[in-house]
Amino acid sequence: MTEEERVRCELRAHMFKALAHPLRIFMLEKLKERQWCVCELAEELGMHKSTVSKYLTQLKEAGLVDDQKEGTLVKYHLTAPCVLDLAACAENAVLRNRKKQLGLS
Repeated sequence: MTEEERVRCELRAHMFKALAHPLRIFMLEKLKERQWCVCELAEELGMHKSTVSKYLTQLKEAGLVDDQKEGTLVKYHLTAPCVLDLAACAENAVLRNRKKQLGLS
């Protein structure tokens, strides 16, 4: 493995690690709809602001979301909506495979 390949794979692994929690994926789905601030997202999800902020930081570090200041308010938005398409594609493939394995297809 070359250094370039190693770095590319590490970046991808970091992105998938950020996706490895159902609430972070749901947050990405909400961010696909529109921009949200931490307080709005926390209320929408029924979570503590500190947890939402931590999750948004993880998603931002992975390059999946970004923020924009509007006065004193910080709004987050999805930078890679294709990641949700990837998740849907993989989910459909897994479901088809499981149905096939169970003889349900």
